[in-house]
Amino acid sequence: MLHRLHIRNYAIIRELEVEWGSGLTIITGETGAGKSIVLGALSLVLGKRADTAVLHDADGKCVVEAEFRTDGFDLDDFFSVNDIDRQPVTILRREITPDGRSRAFINDTPVNLQQLRALAERLVDVHSQHEVHTLKESAFRARFLDACADRGVAFKAFEAAFASYEATRQQLEKLEQEAAEARSEEDYLRFQLNELQELNLVEGEMQEMEERLSMLENAGEIKATLSEVNAGLSEADRSVTDALREITASVSRLSRKYAPAAEWASRLGSTLIELDDLAAEMGRRLTDVDDDPSELERVRERVDAINRLLLKHRRQTAEELIALRSELSSRLGNIERSEEELNTLRERLSSEKKKMQLAADALTKVRAASAQRLGPQLGSELHVLGMPDARLQIDLVERDIPSALGQDDIRILFSANKGQPMQDIAKVASGGELSRLMLTVKAEMARNAELPTVIFDEIDTGVSGEVADRMGDRIRGLGGHMQVICITHLPQIAAKGKQHLFVFKEGNGDRTVTGVRSLSGNERVTEIAKMLSNDNPSEAAISHASQLLAETH
Repeated sequence: MLHRLHIRNYAIIRELEVEWGSGLTIITGETGAGKSIVLGALSLVLGKRADTAVLHDADGKCVVEAEFRTDGFDLDDFFSVNDIDRQPVTILRREITPDGRSRAFINDTPVNLQQLRALAERLVDVHSQHEVHTLKESAFRARFLDACADRGVAFKAFEAAFASYEATRQQLEKLEQEAAEARSEEDYLRFQLNELQELNLVEGEMQEMEERLSMLENAGEIKATLSEVNAGLSEADRSVTDALREITASVSRLSRKYAPAAEWASRLGSTLIELDDLAAEMGRRLTDVDDDPSELERVRERVDAINRLLLKHRRQTAEELIALRSELSSRLGNIERSEEELNTLRERLSSEKKKMQLAADALTKVRAASAQRLGPQLGSELHVLGMPDARLQIDLVERDIPSALGQDDIRILFSANKGQPMQDIAKVASGGELSRLMLTVKAEMARNAELPTVIFDEIDTGVSGEVADRMGDRIRGLGGHMQVICITHLPQIAAKGKQHLFVFKEGNGDRTVTGVRSLSGNERVTEIAKMLSNDNPSEAAISHASQLLAETH
């Protein structure tokens, strides 16, 4: 149960600390005094998103801390999974900094909002004053029925099966689209690949072909130049090498008489060896230069074929064409393999669809049993709340295709009067009727979920008099086995509380701030008398207030 709530720098709250008791706690106060602001602050530690607009002082940090006593409640799995120390007293804290950053803690361990919400959902159920309209929503109806059926066990099993099925279905759909797009260009890809495969290009070939082509195109000039140079070096009557041999011999003889000439002779000898080798290589090359027109045509066609594909595919080098060939081969291989993957996914989807259907059938079964029990039960509770002719029925209508909520559309049919046909509650229930029905629904959900705390924010909207008194009895009865916090404007309900908190506004310097104080004795009598009449209650109002409290306590 909620034991303590500390609020600092939130909305019109400068600093506030409230201690909460067990059973039914009533919160009253004038409109605008800040009752819902207190719950707004509490919602921060329950995981609601917030921004700097909540700051009372724009330069300060907002801190909200809620202390819960959780002994006796099965929360070990949450603390174990999230690696948080379990304490007899669980403290949830939220901090909002002036620059908009938000931090959350559970027992001083930093957590994210998802973790904070997950724990809060097992500690508190908050009914806001506009939540009666959620009775018209499919998601709320399903949550209500599932909570009362088996605390949501069957739904969680279906939810997991549905999520797995949906993930596979989306994966299959994406792959089918990709495969269809790939197949639409398969013929073109295959044509491109065949062209490149027929070319049979190998690494380094383009450079070799270009060099070969240059030689063939200039064979005559190359042979003439090689012949001329070779002759000048070694074959002419007065060749370069012959002259160099004579010079080398002369310098060698000089070295016997002039020391520096020895080095010159060595260098000339090395040059002669190099020239002899060069002349021999040129001679050999002469036989390699082939003035062959047919070979020239073959090489030219080969180079043209490579250049044509380079231009077509907008590539710069032959190596890039080779890489493109590998890429096209891989893409075509993926197209062929994708069909195998598609078949595998189709088989998996079929299997997961069967599992989902089994889970959906099991969910429908427990929902049907719950609906059959709850319809008459809620109807009976409405009789107690001043609707003696009310009838309520919960029907399940099977959907053609399961949704994330299951395969059932849940209809709540209602009739408030004798002879009136039952229709969907969204069409026929008034505000007061919806309030009474929501109270019975919330009470049943809280009882089945075994929540420690439930909070009602003006659940009594649209009711008064005897009906309000009966609603108060129902709320007080709920407080007999759990903590109930109820914001109300009705004196009949306010008198039922074990604890009575009064929310007020007061001037504090140049600012208006919200405060809370606990009422007892004459203070409480006066507050309820004011709710019965006005700010200056008459003796009759005070007497009536005393009577209401005496009847309750």
